[in-house]
Amino acid sequence: MSAPGTPSNRTGALHNHPAGPLARLVQGRVVAALGSVFNFLALNVAVLVVSLPVVTAPLALVAATTAIDRWRSDGEDRVVREFFSALRSRPVWPTTLVAAVPLVVTGIGAEEVHYFSHGGQPVNWVCLGFGSAALFIAVTAIGYVLLLVARQPTVPATEIWALSVRLAVTNFLATGPLFVVEVVSAALVALVDPSLLVIGLPLALLFLMRVTAQFGLRRAGFS
Repeated sequence: MSAPGTPSNRTGALHNHPAGPLARLVQGRVVAALGSVFNFLALNVAVLVVSLPVVTAPLALVAATTAIDRWRSDGEDRVVREFFSALRSRPVWPTTLVAAVPLVVTGIGAEEVHYFSHGGQPVNWVCLGFGSAALFIAVTAIGYVLLLVARQPTVPATEIWALSVRLAVTNFLATGPLFVVEVVSAALVALVDPSLLVIGLPLALLFLMRVTAQFGLRRAGFS
C-alpha cells in the first residue's frame, strides 16, 4: 500500500478534490434547466386548456404574461400557481375586453388586407395601404397591451390602448418589424406542425413579445 505522502496519493487527491464541487455545480445547473423546461411546458399546457373556450383566450394571455413577468423579473418560478392566481385575481370582463380589442382589430385588419390584396381599382390599393398600416400598428400594439395590463391591472382600458398605440407609433421601425416577424413566424410554424402548439409555441411567442415590448418601453423612456 502506498504511503499517504507518495506521489500516487497526491495525484489522486488533485484529481478527486475538485470533482465534488464541479459535479455539484453541473448537477445544480442541470436541475435548474430541467425545472425551467418543466415550468415552461406546464404553463403552456395551462394556457391552452384555459383558452379552449376561445372567449377566455385574452384573459389566459394576460394571466400568462403576468406569470412570465413574475418569473423573469422577480424570480418567482411557481409559474403555474402564478398563472391561476392571476386568473382568480383579475376582473374577468374588463381584462378580457382590454386584451381582446387589439386581437380582434388584428383579425379584422388581416381580413381587410387579404380582401384588398387582389388589387383592381385604385381605391382598392389605397384601402390596402391603409389596412396594412393599421394591421402593422395593431400587431405591434398587442405586445404592449399584454405587458402593460399585466403590470398595471388597475389602469383603465382606454389608457392602456392609448399608450400602447403611442408606443407602437413611437417605436414603429424599432419594435414593429420584430413583433410582425414573431407573430408571422409563430403562425407559419403552427400551420406546418400544429403539434408544436402543445409543446411550447404559444408561450414561446409570449416570451418573445414580452422581451420586445420591454425593449420598446425602455426605448420610449418608461421603466
